[in-house]
Amino acid sequence: MSKPNRKVVRLQQMRAQRANVAKTQFVDVVFENADGVEETCTFPVQDNWPLEVIEEVEEKGGNANLNVLRSIATPPEAFDRLVKVAHLTVGELKEIIEEMDGEAGTTQGEDSGSSTSSESTQGPSAPTSSATTPVAA
Repeated sequence: MSKPNRKVVRLQQMRAQRANVAKTQFVDVVFENADGVEETCTFPVQDNWPLEVIEEVEEKGGNANLNVLRSIATPPEAFDRLVKVAHLTVGELKEIIEEMDGEAGTTQGEDSGSSTSSESTQGPSAPTSSATTPVAA
């Protein structure tokens, strides 16, 4: 029995409720690699970034923001090619992060189709974690 001045959050129940909400879970960034072939680098939306990955990256030092993105990208080596081959800019990276943040529904008043550069597709769902650490490029 819970105390009257406390709220109990059951993690498994919260995860099940979040999974049932029809929101975008992943953002795919499509680019041409060195051979001119389209390649996809997939990121989970920011609300689904595992906190343990963020902690591990921060412990290692370096540019935490880029290392977190590299760690959550699928496949991870696609992120390196996105940076080196597609010559991703800071502005483009910020826009991608906004897509990850906005698609998760964390920005009030933003519709998932509000950006002309985004395309919503259903991807595999995964257990979720909530990260509150803002990411800036």
